[in-house]
Amino acid sequence: MLFAVVAQAGFAQGAPDSQDATLLRTAHALDEARGYCIDIPGFRGTLRLEEPLQAHTCKYGEPLEDQLFEPAPQNVIRANGYDRCLEASALDEGAQLLVRTCRRSALQRWSLSSGRLHPESRSDLCVSLAGEAGQIAGTPLLITPAYRRRDLSLERCDDDSQTGQAFRWSSIGEHGASRADAARDGMADDIAARLAAFGREFSGPIAAETAEIYATVPRVYEPAEIQVTKDLAYGPDERQRLDIHTATMRSADAPVPAIVVFHGGGLTAGSRAATVNVADYFASLGYVGVNGSYRLAPDHKWPEGARDVGATVTWLRDHVAEYGGDPERIFVVGISSGSLHAATFVFRPELLPPATARPAGAILVSGPYSFDFANPSPGELAYFGEDRSRWPEMVVPGNVTRTDIPVLLTTAEWDNARYTGPFAELFRELVIEHGVAPRYHQSLGHNHSSQLWSLGTADTSVASQIVDFIERTAGR
Repeated sequence: MLFAVVAQAGFAQGAPDSQDATLLRTAHALDEARGYCIDIPGFRGTLRLEEPLQAHTCKYGEPLEDQLFEPAPQNVIRANGYDRCLEASALDEGAQLLVRTCRRSALQRWSLSSGRLHPESRSDLCVSLAGEAGQIAGTPLLITPAYRRRDLSLERCDDDSQTGQAFRWSSIGEHGASRADAARDGMADDIAARLAAFGREFSGPIAAETAEIYATVPRVYEPAEIQVTKDLAYGPDERQRLDIHTATMRSADAPVPAIVVFHGGGLTAGSRAATVNVADYFASLGYVGVNGSYRLAPDHKWPEGARDVGATVTWLRDHVAEYGGDPERIFVVGISSGSLHAATFVFRPELLPPATARPAGAILVSGPYSFDFANPSPGELAYFGEDRSRWPEMVVPGNVTRTDIPVLLTTAEWDNARYTGPFAELFRELVIEHGVAPRYHQSLGHNHSSQLWSLGTADTSVASQIVDFIERTAGR
């Protein structure tokens, strides 16, 4: 009973109801939607107990021993898991916050009243966050956006600084929405309406308008989080190039999966400039993101697109470890014609050079795996050639010879029959004739190209499916 009485006396406002809610966080979100919590620098093996404390993005739902605190007798705030207590370096303006061996000292006696956290003996000094905005801080894998941090100190209590001086205990059941692999939607209503207005039509102008729609949509990561190594050659042609995107604020104890994306463009056009956001997004999660291009028709005909995909994966097998990637966990992502090439690579290994590496899995986004032989597009004629008798043996449906690579197939709600028809043929062949069960996702609200444009925005309806597939397939 003594503990309850003493603790309540010092922490009358907002004391936690149980040990499940022992984070001291800012009462206001400030520039960090997840809130800032008092935090010991570092984490586990890199924990720096002797350094001053900081304000850091609250790690709800994550391992957070470095943020766990609890009220203790004598108006002390104890660091859970460590035999230490919250201490001011001095009872003066500008003093830092520390965690030190618990002892009878005015430096370790605190009061939390009216949202202000201050030394019991100095009600004029409040724990305060420095600066107007936090700096990007290191973040574990699969968290986005990146964590933020701000310095902490004792400063004069100031009504004008109340938001940066207001604290509370976290509430029971309070959770952050930071997990990148949490299945949640988020397409804004205005974007959904604009995409729906296009209907099931899709063309170059609609693709351009879709890109314009997403050009101003905020990303959940920042450019400073990504480092790009550009124009690496995986073959002699000027289009046989790739860019490798890695995180600047994250580190991993072991090699991470690498995800390489291939753009669309109707077989005769397109470039990796259209898929920069995809590689950025995967890098922001802590993967190695790779943005690849391939040779185009009419100069390079079937099956050279698939061979370029294979050549890219082979190059990554030999070099991705230099960038922190795992050569055994390379995933291929294709959109539209890039998905056709990726599917040909995955399902038809007999078309590839014998030394071609195999991927760990593939994400095939709205691929034209076949086409209307009676009404081919100019791009299809350019890539598959004029010999109509050969077309049936060139498309993917009806010619699958490899089925042991895990795949995720997607179509968009607003895809038209040019994409949904070949998907249905391929899916049926895999399930009925080969007895395999590929994963499938219909991207509700999306059109043909918005699926990948949405990656890295608040709309995680597509991203969550891709990340979950990668994580499950990678065995993590």
